[in-house]
Amino acid sequence: MFKPGDLVIISDDCDLEYFGGKTAIIVRNVGQDATDHSHGFYYELHFADGKNHIFTHRELTLLSRAEKKKNENR
Repeated sequence: MFKPGDLVIISDDCDLEYFGGKTAIIVRNVGQDATDHSHGFYYELHFADGKNHIFTHRELTLLSRAEKKKNENR
């Protein structure tokens, strides 16, 4: 589980081109979808450019796995 203050670094080659290479901090846990718990919790992230975006736990985990996998190949 992620918590406020956690640093998120998105790799440069992220499939979501808009977010590629950006850095963010988790601002808060905004809860779960009342009708669908399959994505886990939702988190508000504050990016270095001053914008806030919401990601699901699943999305953040996928970004983390991609980064860890890349680091293991170094």
